[in-house]
Amino acid sequence: QTFQTMKQFTFAAAAMVVGMSFTYAQQNASNLTQDGDDNEAVVGQVGGENTSVITQNADDNETRVSQRGNGNNGEIELSGGASTVSLAQLGDGNLSVTLISEANNVATVGQRGDGNVARQELDAANSEASIFARGDNNRTIQMVSGVGNNVASIAIAGSNNVATQEIAGENSRSYITTIGDNSLAVTAQEGVSNNVGILQNMGDNNVAVVSQTGNNNFAGGEDDPQLNQIGNDNNISLTQTGDFNSSAVTQRGDGNEALNSQSGDSNRSFITQQGNSNSATVVQSAQ
Repeated sequence: QTFQTMKQFTFAAAAMVVGMSFTYAQQNASNLTQDGDDNEAVVGQVGGENTSVITQNADDNETRVSQRGNGNNGEIELSGGASTVSLAQLGDGNLSVTLISEANNVATVGQRGDGNVARQELDAANSEASIFARGDNNRTIQMVSGVGNNVASIAIAGSNNVATQEIAGENSRSYITTIGDNSLAVTAQEGVSNNVGILQNMGDNNVAVVSQTGNNNFAGGEDDPQLNQIGNDNNISLTQTGDFNSSAVTQRGDGNEALNSQSGDSNRSFITQQGNSNSATVVQSAQ
């Protein structure tokens, strides 16, 4: 259910990018700072080499930024809580940076086009960071730390994409969904009671690498606890260090490989493979 919702969000974000209205200008720079409560800002740019910098220093702000054209740059910084930011980029060579340092924020980035780069850094609690990308050669990075209860999600439709997550804290969730071939999904979690879910669907030669350090972590979605690959010649590598961790891996297709290494007490591992010439390796050891 979680992964299906993420896929729906992917295409919804692409539709949002297309449907947003733009201010027609070129070579413009927009700098917006909000220091009070209950503010709302909308920034629209059309043309090449545009730059938009958004800073929110107080609570209950809402900002929507839309950029259309080549070489755009969007930077968002949230140092106040309870804010919502949406950044949509349509075009080639876009760059997006989101920095969150206060609790209860929501930041969403939607990119459609070639060569886009998105980075989100979240050092807070009870916040959500999402990246939706549709196109070729996208690279997404999410770094999440703080007390915990954060959600980080990446959804990509396209080829040759790379999705990377670094999660530190407690009770946090991270999700990666990719549609296409030759994608790389990497998630590293450090802390207690975190979970990760990865779905690589309708593509070949995808790779998923997951590392969890700490106790009571599990690899899988909130409602469907699985690392899931659908397609041919895919590879999953999962490493868990700590006590009472569990994992579930499902692969559907030919020539897949799965490796699960668990170090600690009372760990559990479940691997399901449907197809030909699959290989599965499970290594469990006490600390």
